[in-house]
Amino acid sequence: MVCNSPVFVGSGEKFMKSQYIYSKDERKVYFLDETGWIRFLNRHGILDDFSSSLLNNPVHFSLFSYISRQIRLRNKYGSVRNILQTMKQEGAILRTDPFEGNYNKGPKDIHGFTLDVYGDPYIPGSSLKGAFRTAILMHYIFQNRRLYKQNWERLKTVAGKKCDMGKIMTQLEQKVAIPLDTNGKRNMVNSYFRGLSVSDAKLVSGGLCIVPKMDLGLHPARTHERSLFREALTLGSKLEFTLGIDDSESAMGHLGIHGFGDFKKILQNFVNFQYEVLKIPFEPYAQDELEDIRHAEYADFILGGGTGYISKTLLYALAPNREDAVDVVRKLMEALFKNGHHDKDYEISPHTLKLVESNGYRYLMGLCSLKGAEALC
Repeated sequence: MVCNSPVFVGSGEKFMKSQYIYSKDERKVYFLDETGWIRFLNRHGILDDFSSSLLNNPVHFSLFSYISRQIRLRNKYGSVRNILQTMKQEGAILRTDPFEGNYNKGPKDIHGFTLDVYGDPYIPGSSLKGAFRTAILMHYIFQNRRLYKQNWERLKTVAGKKCDMGKIMTQLEQKVAIPLDTNGKRNMVNSYFRGLSVSDAKLVSGGLCIVPKMDLGLHPARTHERSLFREALTLGSKLEFTLGIDDSESAMGHLGIHGFGDFKKILQNFVNFQYEVLKIPFEPYAQDELEDIRHAEYADFILGGGTGYISKTLLYALAPNREDAVDVVRKLMEALFKNGHHDKDYEISPHTLKLVESNGYRYLMGLCSLKGAEALC
């Protein structure tokens, strides 16, 4: 698989300014190795000084500001560049990522990417399978929407009630994914998705960068760079994973997948479905960005965090028309985000398009393409 825009799969870890150094001149973020950093501080006799500085201003403490003003370090090494070079040589730096965003401001808290035990980025198979599962369910529901009319009517009656809507959507997904057994019950052991196995995706080439969250809002229609930053795979990064498909009628075959070609086409259909939903409100302001997913032009699937609500929901596929979908989702957004101004969502809900900047261009987040290698069996 190839990342055609930055891809973020979060580790759950968040780095504050006291845990990394942003060099504006180099446009790079240096992440600390905590053990090596402590050794570095001890060797220079400034561990107590660092601790006091951090405790005096824990919220706004900047590691870059600290090393640039620390008298002993500046007297010995002169420039921040020399200090960083020494820290790298002495093992105080864990890794270095390029920063793609507003270089004058720099990042704030950074949400980390998933790393293996060796500190290398990878994408868990569960994250990949989750994205594939949503696309496959959407395809099946879209092809058989009349069978789920009752589910939609129930959703309309509880629109805005998160728990009730969640229960109905869970029941719907089970109805699609799990057949009834001889006792008229649904057992996860019998899920059609047991016929889809996905390994972890290992990085073959490319690496990580730091990207800002960017929202293209309709109120007003302009891009906002938010104070949220992510560690993401760079555009052009390549990964490999193993995909297993059981095409029997008791597994993926029931959902219309009889090989890699069917699988890829269903993923592409979901990408183009998202384009059809997003194009009316956003195309006047993001034509180039949306063109990437028109007919899955630049992506076979969309993966990870920061990709937008529509990439992760079945509500738009289930709704009989666009107006009903927006109405139900708007009520949910109003309940979830009291100050989000979702009462104005008439063309689309949520009313923001998630973007990211890379190499001077804006992209939708998480665009990925697939190429199937020779079958193993």
